[in-house]
Amino acid sequence: MDAVFTLPYPEYIVATHLQRLLKKKEGYSVQIPLSRQQKGIDLLVYCTQSGKAASIQIKSSRAYLSKAPKRKSKKERFNNALWFVNFDYQKGIADFYILFGLYPKSDIISKRLDKSKKTRKWWDYKILVFTDKEMRKFLRNLLTKRGEKESFFGFGFNNRSKDIFATRGVKSPKSVKEYLIENKIATIKDFLK
Repeated sequence: MDAVFTLPYPEYIVATHLQRLLKKKEGYSVQIPLSRQQKGIDLLVYCTQSGKAASIQIKSSRAYLSKAPKRKSKKERFNNALWFVNFDYQKGIADFYILFGLYPKSDIISKRLDKSKKTRKWWDYKILVFTDKEMRKFLRNLLTKRGEKESFFGFGFNNRSKDIFATRGVKSPKSVKEYLIENKIATIKDFLK
């Protein structure tokens, strides 16, 4: 009998998503540390061609649903919000930080649940990728409206939108679309060259 090895769901999803984007035939390998208490490293991406590796720290959030506004107002509102605790950043612990958010597809949830037996279709996720330097700058600039250090930060988005916005810890909603994993995969590849 084999021993059971468990992996937190966000780490599993991020690893499988990275495997889809960083192909094995191109020389990439996504690895998981055996020690679940390994400080700063949740995943390791290795490039066999260059012999370089990138350490990845994953932070996750669940999404909070809200009703979309009937009309656009000056302050943008979103169907979903991701909330993260402002963590103690230490330079050089990880090469990349990944923010993962799992959310229910509200258009499917609002329909009668007995019509769709496949629960996989009820859920989706957002993955944001920051380099070590970008994460330090992002966390350093998080402030409350009074100018004090913010203890949380958040992102807002709508289900069908390809964009995502920083909403808490910033003065006004700011697009962070460039940090979506599809837009940052080239940065990971460049790091591993």
